[in-house]
Amino acid sequence: MTRYAYQYEVSSESGRERHVRIPWARLTDTTPTLSDPAEVTGLTAGRQITGTVVNAGTAVAAGGTAEAILNVADGAVYWHYVRNVLTYTADPVAEATWGAINVGDPVYYDAEQDALNGVKLSTAPTQSDGATRNTLFGHVVMNQDEDADDFGKGTAQAGSTQECAVMQCTSDA
Repeated sequence: MTRYAYQYEVSSESGRERHVRIPWARLTDTTPTLSDPAEVTGLTAGRQITGTVVNAGTAVAAGGTAEAILNVADGAVYWHYVRNVLTYTADPVAEATWGAINVGDPVYYDAEQDALNGVKLSTAPTQSDGATRNTLFGHVVMNQDEDADDFGKGTAQAGSTQECAVMQCTSDA
């Protein structure tokens, strides 16, 4: 998977920046990459803070704490790679079903996809055990260069990774 050096935020409205510092050790992926989605570890599965890495920070000497800066603003829109998986098999973990990605579809932070395909977001609401919730990251929206003819992205017949404009959200309640 080719990663871009930096993909700037698609949204430009006032108030779409909410930067918070998070220690690397508290991130699901403890090696944050600029412009990637991120999830902060928490006590309740599916209820973690998510956002886009706007400053990955740098590793520090022993005894120091490396920190990343995330934009966690509700409504911020960024380009992200999204896997079109809907469900998994449990043993061994593999993708079981897929669907075309459309405007308005929910997108989840999915650590299993990071291990399987190097992508952190998917359309799967649960992990391979079928019970553990993935954290809602946002929803697919059209960017300024897309129209309805650009959707659905992918198919229901096979797994694929699609580049999508994703509008972040801070709650699935």
